[in-house]
Amino acid sequence: MPTLTTDKIIAKLNSYFTDNQYVFWYDDKQEFKDIIDSIAQRLSSVKLYKAQANQQFKSKIDLLNDSEHKYLIYAPYKRPAIQENYLTDMEHYSKLFTADATQIILEELQLPENQLLFVKKYNSYFGAKTRRADFVKYWSDTFDKTPEKGIIAAITKTEKLDMNELLMKVIAAGYTNNHYIFAFSKYDVLDTFWKMVMNYFGGETDSEVDLKYLVERIFITYLVNELNNKLPDRFKNYYLKQSDNVQIFIDRFADSNKYQQYYDNCSSTVWHDLNLNTVLKHEPAMILTKISIFEEINHLILAKLVAKFDGKRITDYEQLLEIIDQMLDHTRNNFNGGTEPEYKFLRYAAELLNLRVPMVDDWQDELNDYLDNSYKIDTIYRKSLLAYTNIIDTDKYIDIKKTIDRYYGNILLDSSVKQWNETFDLKEVPAKLKQERFYHNYVRDVRERVVVIFSDALRYEVAKELEEELNSDDRLTMKMNHAITVLPSVTYMGMNVMLPHETLEWDNKTSKVKVNGENAENTDSRDKLLKSYDKNNLAFQLKNVLEMSSKEIKQMITGKNVIYLYHNQIDAKGHELKTTKELVEATEKAIDEIKQAVQVLRTNGITHIIITADHGFIYQEKPIEDKDKIDLQGQNYEGNAHLRYLITPSQISVMGVKNTTMGVSLNNDDPTNVYYPVSPNEFVARSGSKNYVHGGSSIQEILIPVLDIKATSRRSIAQPAEIKLAATTFRINNLKMNLLFNQTAPISDTVLPAEYHAYFTDEDGNLISNNIIIQANRTGSAADRTIAITITMQDTQYSLDKKYYLVIEREGSAEEPKRFEYSMDLIN
Repeated sequence: MPTLTTDKIIAKLNSYFTDNQYVFWYDDKQEFKDIIDSIAQRLSSVKLYKAQANQQFKSKIDLLNDSEHKYLIYAPYKRPAIQENYLTDMEHYSKLFTADATQIILEELQLPENQLLFVKKYNSYFGAKTRRADFVKYWSDTFDKTPEKGIIAAITKTEKLDMNELLMKVIAAGYTNNHYIFAFSKYDVLDTFWKMVMNYFGGETDSEVDLKYLVERIFITYLVNELNNKLPDRFKNYYLKQSDNVQIFIDRFADSNKYQQYYDNCSSTVWHDLNLNTVLKHEPAMILTKISIFEEINHLILAKLVAKFDGKRITDYEQLLEIIDQMLDHTRNNFNGGTEPEYKFLRYAAELLNLRVPMVDDWQDELNDYLDNSYKIDTIYRKSLLAYTNIIDTDKYIDIKKTIDRYYGNILLDSSVKQWNETFDLKEVPAKLKQERFYHNYVRDVRERVVVIFSDALRYEVAKELEEELNSDDRLTMKMNHAITVLPSVTYMGMNVMLPHETLEWDNKTSKVKVNGENAENTDSRDKLLKSYDKNNLAFQLKNVLEMSSKEIKQMITGKNVIYLYHNQIDAKGHELKTTKELVEATEKAIDEIKQAVQVLRTNGITHIIITADHGFIYQEKPIEDKDKIDLQGQNYEGNAHLRYLITPSQISVMGVKNTTMGVSLNNDDPTNVYYPVSPNEFVARSGSKNYVHGGSSIQEILIPVLDIKATSRRSIAQPAEIKLAATTFRINNLKMNLLFNQTAPISDTVLPAEYHAYFTDEDGNLISNNIIIQANRTGSAADRTIAITITMQDTQYSLDKKYYLVIEREGSAEEPKRFEYSMDLIN
C-alpha cells in the first residue's frame, strides 16, 4: 500500500509534467532505487527512463529520438558538473525533482514521526529494502525508547529480542570474525548491543567489552553460585550482579539442542583458559558434585573416587556411593555422557568389594539365600564388566579391575562354590526342583496353550534382571520359580531332560542323552519327539519367530498346544569368546530378545509363557593359574576330562573332586560317574583354560530360572505418573520461586516414571524463567512423594497489570501443557 509520502511525490511529479516533457531526478544515494518503478507506474502518461552514469550522450539521443512521450529521467548518481553533462541543455527546458527518502522510509517502517531522527541516523542500515523488511518483521512496540533494538533484532532475526536467544546466536557465531558483531559495528548499534547485554547481566557498561570475556564472566558467575560464593579472589572482577539472569541463560544454553555444541565449546574453553582444574582440584569431591556446567569436572571427581580405593578397602564407602549417585543423577544432556560408564564401574566395584558370602549350614540354606540376595553378587560383577568394557580409557582403572577380579574369583565365587559343595548332593534334590521333572512339573498338566522359551545359559541372576524389566508391564503377571540342573550342567544334558519322556539314558558311545531311546540333539528331532506326545506340539527356533510377520506367527501357533522355542545367545558367544565385551553384551542382547519375544507372543494371542534355561555358567576374569587346575594325569580312567566335569565309568580319587552318577541325573540305575571340582577350579583339559565355563556343580551353573508368565493381549492401562501443584498463593513475589508438587501415586506396573518441565511465561508465551526438570519416579508414602523445586525468575521489568503463567509440561506428551495463572507482585 502506498504511503502518504509517496502519494505526495506522485502528485508533485504529475504537476511537473503538466508543463514539462522531461523531469530529471538525481538520486545519488540511491534511496529510491527500490521503489522508483512503482512510483513511475502511477504517473499519468509518463515513461520511466533510467539513466546510467557516464552515458549522458546516449541518454540524450534516446530521449530526443522519442519526442512524442513524456519522460521521468531517474539518475541514480550525483548530478554531473555543467561542463561534463551532455544533458544540461535539456535540463534548461525541463524540471529537476528531489525528495526526502527518510520520510518515506519512516512510513514504510510504520514508525511514528518522533522516530524520524532515528531513521536519519541509521540511514546506512535502512538503505536496503530487505533490511527494512526485516526491521518491520522483528520490530516490537517495546523497543520504542531504544529503537536500535529493532536493528539488532532484525540483524539477528530474534523474535521480540529475547536476550537469552540473542546472546546464544551471537556466541554461536564465534569469538573471531563474528558476522553479528561485524554487522552491529557496521550499522553503529554495537554500543547499544553491549549496553543491553551488560544491563541484563548486571555488568559495567562503561568498560571495554569483549565477547570471550563476557562468556567467561557468565560461567564464573554461575560457578560461584553453585559453590555458594566460594572462589578465589582473582575471580572477583568476573562476577556479574544479575546472577539470576546468568542462571537462566546458562540453563537455557546448556539444555538447548540447537546450541548444545556451542555450549560445550564455551564450557571447555573457559575451563582450560582460566585453568579451573588447578583452582578446583583441592575441593572435596562432595563439593565438586554441585558443579554442573563443566564436563571436565568429571575427571577431578573420578580421580578423587579412584583414590578412595585402597586394595580391597574403600575409604568413606557410603559417601563414595552418594557422590556417584549424584553425578549419575545430573539431568543436563551435555553432562557425564562420556564418563557415565566410569561412574557405574566404580559403583559396582565398590558394592562388590563390600559384599560377603554368608556362612550357612547346608546347601538348602545357601540356595534360599542366593534366591533372595546373593544372586546380586554375580549380577554386580557382570555389570561391573559391562561398564568397564564401555570405558574409553581404562588405564586409571586397571588396578581396581584386577582387584575386583581377584576378589570375586578368589573370595566370593570360591567361598560360594566350596560352601555349596560341602553339603550338596544331587540325589537329595526334591522332585519339584529337578530339571529332569520340568515337563512334569510345569507343562504336562497345563490346560491352555503354553510356549516355553529355552534360552541357553540364561543363568538365574540374568533371569532376575529380565523379570525386573518385564515387571513394569501391567499386562504380564509373573512368578519366578527355579530348578536344579542335572550333572554335568551342559546343553546336551539339560535341553534333552526337559523334553517329555518316559526314559532317559546316557549313550556312552555318542556321549549323548537319548530320550525314549531316540536322539534329541537338534530342533527337528525335538519337534518329532514333542509330536509323539501330541501332534499339535511344536519345536522351533526363537530367532525365526522374531523374523516372522504377525500373520506368519498366527499361522504357526494356530491349533498348537505345547510350543518349545530354542534361543542361543549367551552360550553361543561364551564358547567362542574373544573379549569380555562379547559375553556381557550377549547377555544384554539375550534379555532384549526375550523381552521382544514375550511381547510378540503376547500380541499374537499367547497367554502362557515360560522362560527357562538348560544350565547357567561361571564367568570370571581372574587369571587362571596352573596351581588352580586339577590335574588328573595320575588317574587311570576312560574318557576325556572337560574343564568342569569328567564322565567316566572308572573310579578315581582326587582331592577337591566329588562325584555323582548318570543314574541320579537321569533317574535310572546307570552307574556312570560324573566327577566335578568342589571349587571354581578347572580340570586340566585339552580345550585349555577358559573364563566362561559350565558343566560343574556350583549354584551359578546348576540353578536355572523357571519364569512363569501369564499374559493378556489387552491394551496397557499403565499411565505416566502425575504430579499436582501443592497449595500456593499464585503470586510471583520472589525471583526464587519455591514450589511443592505431589506425585499422586507411587511407581508401579500401572504407574510409570515420567519427566515434567516446569517454567514461567508471560501472557504472550515468552519464557521468563529457567526450565526445571521434575522426575516423577518415586515410590513410598505420600510424604516420600513430595517434590520441592526452585524456579529462578528472569530479573527484568514486569508489568503488574499483565498475566503470567506457571507451565507444567510432560516430556514426550502430545497433550496441552497445564497452565496456572499467576499475578505479578515483584517491584522493579
